Amino acid sequence: MESHPDSALHLLRRLNTHRLYTPSNKAYYALLMSQALDKNELKVESDSNIKVATGYYSSQEPERAAYAWFYHARIDQNRGNADEQVVNLMKAQEYARLTNNSNLKGLIYGDKANMYASQRQFDSMIHYNRMSFHCFQRTHDIRNSVISLINLGYGYLYKSKYDSAILNYRLAGKLSLSLHDTIILSTVYRSIGSAYYQKKQYREALYYYQLAPVTGIEMYDSNKWYLMAKVYVRSGKTDSARFYMNLITGMHDLAPDYYKQWQSIYEKEGNLKAALHFANKINLVKDSINERKLSVSFAGLEKKYKYQGLQLENEHLNIINKQKSLFLLFSLFVLSIFAITVLFYRLNVNKKQLTSQNELLAKEIALAQNEKEKFEKEKENNILLEKQLKLQAILLLNIEQHRMNSIKRPGLWKNGLNEIKSDQNTPFYEELIACMDLEYHDISHRLLKDFTTLTTRDILVCCLLLAGFDTGMIATILDVKLESVTKHRYRLRVKLQLQSSVHLVDYLRLY
Repeated sequence: MESHPDSALHLLRRLNTHRLYTPSNKAYYALLMSQALDKNELKVESDSNIKVATGYYSSQEPERAAYAWFYHARIDQNRGNADEQVVNLMKAQEYARLTNNSNLKGLIYGDKANMYASQRQFDSMIHYNRMSFHCFQRTHDIRNSVISLINLGYGYLYKSKYDSAILNYRLAGKLSLSLHDTIILSTVYRSIGSAYYQKKQYREALYYYQLAPVTGIEMYDSNKWYLMAKVYVRSGKTDSARFYMNLITGMHDLAPDYYKQWQSIYEKEGNLKAALHFANKINLVKDSINERKLSVSFAGLEKKYKYQGLQLENEHLNIINKQKSLFLLFSLFVLSIFAITVLFYRLNVNKKQLTSQNELLAKEIALAQNEKEKFEKEKENNILLEKQLKLQAILLLNIEQHRMNSIKRPGLWKNGLNEIKSDQNTPFYEELIACMDLEYHDISHRLLKDFTTLTTRDILVCCLLLAGFDTGMIATILDVKLESVTKHRYRLRVKLQLQSSVHLVDYLRLY
């Protein structure tokens, strides 16, 4: 299993499972099969097999119980069920504490660190990665020690402690030399390069990116080309950046950053139309990628799990007490009717206590559900705000370009050739209306359909208001006085049949 997991998987698949008669053999087979599939990096989403092991093993065999719940947590990770992953990981940790298996503890701490990282709780991530590294050091597991150091470096990198990140990456590189694994070595060098990139030491960053060996695996090699292109974009060498971007064959989760680099390249080359094209692609890709996130904080779930664990222990103690009471009742039945009455009274008291505990638990669950709904609503509002800010930034950039073009041809204004000015503004107006239609579900067409008295200029003013432009900016864009914009807004309210208490912009956003 440890040296040749592929052979272990082959042997397990050759077994006739119908001849596994005893529950212990079935549970051990389920555990070994789950372990072999995980070590061969075969993602399993069905938990029917591992449930045989988790249902059988208990504190009587804590090591096997810990491994069973650990692989159950990994299956939940493959299924994208983060809440169940937390609960099963906590169960694995409880059983692992009853053993001396440092390698098992290191695996559990490493997965906990990854879950804290997914919630950007980097202090907890660093803490558990450090614990994972010390566990693997005790068992002389070099490969997992290197992985823990790389993840530890990521934690420091996110906290902008670049020197600490580089120190851990270098130690990981030193340990990985004995593994002769190009994937790990490539990861280490790319990580060191990223730390130098964050420090804005681009020459050192490019040096380590170039040192990263080509693995022949699309995902790792594409990441290497992307990182090198990123340095060249920052250095202003767009030709070199374009060369390495064209080497990328598999984007995977890199897609948003991949399009963002193309946007930066075209912006530096002055091709704003192509830049806007890739900016729109970024939003589309981000919406399509299914990012797994915890519905509530990992720390909160851990506390909740511990609280539920205490409740289960209390219930277990209650059951033991009841059994003792029943045994005592049976022993003293012939001796005293009074003792029987007392015991039944105690049983009723315990039942009332259990009912109260269940009511408290139901209230806690309802409270947790309300917090979850609030979190989702706040998350949705943040996404909408981020989209609006990006849209406003793109429009402001186009307006500035429009003004620059106007200054370069001053004679147009002196000769009073309004038709030329109108022609120059037309692409901007069309782009503005198109952006607002994209953001607000084809609002220009819906307004024209529902309010036939609206003019093209009315629709333009509506789009400018939706994009967040104030009255002064609208007057500048339309080349009119402030009073004209104010009057236009009044006439627009009349056409839309708005009451005085209704805000025009709020009405348009909700339309």
